[in-house]
Amino acid sequence: MSAHEHPSWSLRYKPRAWQTEALHIWVANQRGVVRVVTGGGKTVFAELCMLHFRERYPRGTFIVLVPTITLLDQWFVALQDELGVPKEEIACFSSQEKGTKLKVVNLMVINTGRTLAPRLARGQEVMLVVDECHRAGSPANALALQILPIAALGLSATPERHSDEGFENHVVPALGDIIFRYDYTQAFRDGVISPFELVNVRVELLPNEEKSYSQLSRRAALESKRLEQEGGSEEKLKRILLARAAVASTAAMRIPVAAKLVEQNRGRRTIVFHERIGAANRLLEILNAREHCATVYHSKIGPALRRDNLRLYRQGVFDVLVTCRALDEGMNAPETTVAIIASSTSSERQRIQRLGRVLRPAPGKSHATIFTIYATDVEDRRLKEEAKKLEGVAGVKWCRGVSNRHG
Repeated sequence: MSAHEHPSWSLRYKPRAWQTEALHIWVANQRGVVRVVTGGGKTVFAELCMLHFRERYPRGTFIVLVPTITLLDQWFVALQDELGVPKEEIACFSSQEKGTKLKVVNLMVINTGRTLAPRLARGQEVMLVVDECHRAGSPANALALQILPIAALGLSATPERHSDEGFENHVVPALGDIIFRYDYTQAFRDGVISPFELVNVRVELLPNEEKSYSQLSRRAALESKRLEQEGGSEEKLKRILLARAAVASTAAMRIPVAAKLVEQNRGRRTIVFHERIGAANRLLEILNAREHCATVYHSKIGPALRRDNLRLYRQGVFDVLVTCRALDEGMNAPETTVAIIASSTSSERQRIQRLGRVLRPAPGKSHATIFTIYATDVEDRRLKEEAKKLEGVAGVKWCRGVSNRHG
């Protein structure tokens, strides 16, 4: 029996109204980019498009390009659990896994796909799906798009690239224009994302951290002034600001406060984000010592264990999943009701991705809570700007975490 003679695929979810509307638009030309808020159901929409293509081209193949191994894992699980694709019909291509031959669905990390995708696509009836398609806008990654597919679909909550014209120059010619938009306000109105509240928790820097942060702030101000007088260096200023951000993101109090928040929400399905793998591992040790049913997910774990941890967390075997940037793009766990962002960057795209990890609705889920731990005035201003944008969509609370002055 060939791969194409397996039983038919079947989507295990009823399409949402926006997905049905967007599908009609996509089917008209079988190409285009869909801009949908994280948590809105982009993967399920892609699976709808794949079903349509499969009905039209029964012997067609699919190439799904993703930016990270994490998203490859997510697609590997979702295609089986949501679409009923047999495991034998899926091939994975990455730095860790080398598929031996083309199968019905071919999942590729885009770095690997730069040379592999065009070669494997030759002579095939191909549908190309590019998840987080903004990442395909660099000249190097755009090489993976050069396969002349019969159908193409791009997915992203934030497809436009503000740093360059890679979206216009590389993504649009290969995948098509943005054909559909669906934002937080629409998703909240339609009940596509859960009602949610933001709780912003301020922690103090330790004395040595405060000293380093203040020194770097003064250096940044001086270098910025030199730049205005055409005597400074943009590269030097960038290095100073990155060093200052590192002091803030690794502030010691973030870990005990994160652990305290997990404790306060014991029994609720919780994801905890940190910027560093070492910090994620330390937090896991603390939670396990306090008898939480917790596990961890990051890039230093082998593919089989990573996927098992994702699946077991989704199934409720683990209540708490501790991770870092590895799950910024690609984690689909609608049962999650609490997200704790223990440490983050200034990236708006990262923020949108992390919020989306907890906003998906699920049976019995009445609301979601996102805790953000922050330590500096820079972060405070950023969070206040976000609060203004979300007026009428989410409630926002402000509080203080554990003080280091009482130890």
